[in-house]
Amino acid sequence: MNLANRLTMLRVVLAAAVFAALMADEPRWHGAAFAMFLVAIVTDWLDGWLARRTNSVSPFGKVADPIADKILVIGTLIALIRTRELEIPLWAVFLIVIRELIIGGVRVIAGAQGKVLAADRWGKIKTAVQLVAILLILAIVLLKDRALAQPWLLRCAYHLSVLCAVLALSSLGSYLRQYRAMLEQSWK
Repeated sequence: MNLANRLTMLRVVLAAAVFAALMADEPRWHGAAFAMFLVAIVTDWLDGWLARRTNSVSPFGKVADPIADKILVIGTLIALIRTRELEIPLWAVFLIVIRELIIGGVRVIAGAQGKVLAADRWGKIKTAVQLVAILLILAIVLLKDRALAQPWLLRCAYHLSVLCAVLALSSLGSYLRQYRAMLEQSWK
């Protein structure tokens, strides 16, 4: 396993650790969640950069990298739902999960046809914005824990999570248009 793929696997471990830290009842773990999420974002950028720079892009990496991103985003949002003051809407997280399941299904169909579908440009933009939005939500949690978050700032978490859902649906539409012919062929 090359270094880029190891970084991808590290991101999965970090995603689980972020989830566990956010599920802890003690706010002191929220700082650790923020730090680990930030490290996970760096590994997301670094693994892609390393794979391209060392010419070690692999089929495993093309599949595992977006899965690691999905685990990080969905796991963190699910854990953040517990913080009621953030008012993260369940429907937004549900739509993000649905998008990821549909994209996963499209990848399975492509795999059955001998193709490996890497994340497209719109999907990468969606992921980057989602990661930054969630990092901002985690920063709001840290401010809330220290009683420094004003009500308007807490409401920003709602809007950031809705932005994540809107981008997920937009990306899904783009993806389905891009692979429409392949999907139609699989229906025959």
